Amino acid sequence: MLPAVAGLGALLLLSGCLDDPAPPFEITGEGSVDGVAYFDAERTGVFDPSGGDALLDGIRVEIRDRGTPRAFPGSQVETGPDGRFLVEGLPPGTHHVWVDETSLPEGVLLCQNPRSVSVYRLQAAAMEIIGEPVCLISIQEAKDAGVGAFVNIQGIVTATPGDIRSDYTYVQDGSTGIRVFGSLGSVGSELQRGDRVTLTGEIGIFNNDLQLTAPGVDEVEPGVGEIAPRAVTTSTIAEVGAENRDPLQGSLVVVRRAQLVDGFDGRNAPIDDGSGATEVRIETAISGGGDETIRENLGLQVGACYDITGVIGNFRGTGQLFPRDGADFVEVACND
Repeated sequence: MLPAVAGLGALLLLSGCLDDPAPPFEITGEGSVDGVAYFDAERTGVFDPSGGDALLDGIRVEIRDRGTPRAFPGSQVETGPDGRFLVEGLPPGTHHVWVDETSLPEGVLLCQNPRSVSVYRLQAAAMEIIGEPVCLISIQEAKDAGVGAFVNIQGIVTATPGDIRSDYTYVQDGSTGIRVFGSLGSVGSELQRGDRVTLTGEIGIFNNDLQLTAPGVDEVEPGVGEIAPRAVTTSTIAEVGAENRDPLQGSLVVVRRAQLVDGFDGRNAPIDDGSGATEVRIETAISGGGDETIRENLGLQVGACYDITGVIGNFRGTGQLFPRDGADFVEVACND
């Protein structure tokens, strides 16, 4: 009989719970977002009027249900002359702060829009909306932006200042590579292949070769890892020569069993892996002298074949391969 008594007790306990009256109050409460919008001229992440930063007035802001375009009722506001905005009466939870970018002044960009904010009951969540002069984009997007565009890119260093020329650096990301033209200051002397570098600058052009000019270094991450060269043919280098926005332009590649067809004329010599000829160009950091001095300095022989690593460039539409040093030439048999 004991099991029956125990079962009856459990039933009475459950019945008692079901008969409990509703609580005398509901757990309620709303939160708010208290924010400020400003232009970060030097991209320091800290508001500093002496550095050209400015508060943003008249910016249209709304708080949205996360992952949807639906704004909470009463959450659509504008910033005041002090750049501040306040949205009250929000339900607790993680929401999105969205900015109408058409309300931003010319030259001010939002690199992340919307941004998440966590709202707690009876609390004000702080939020900064930071406008910037430029946003990080891929190198291919920077090329496509065209000459004169002010851009922010990040890539792995494939050639340091002094590899090819003292004023040439090459960087590459998952989309393409590009030459960086100009001094990188004291940072340039410390760069190594395989470092990741974040740069700002203007897209320029020299004899049809796109490059990042007037570069500024935002950040360097040492030792991320070198990029492996992509295997291409000499004819491919020739074919992409005129297309300065082609993803291969500025990228690190290797050609296999390319024959040095003739000697150097100036700093250029023809090479051919059997698919069609292109030019290899030796710049000043590799050999101070030109013409046959290059061949003598590097120990190259006309008619011999080499695996040659380098970055692709062009001169007035003619595709060229730029080795970085003598070690980028590895002599191999011309036939299997």
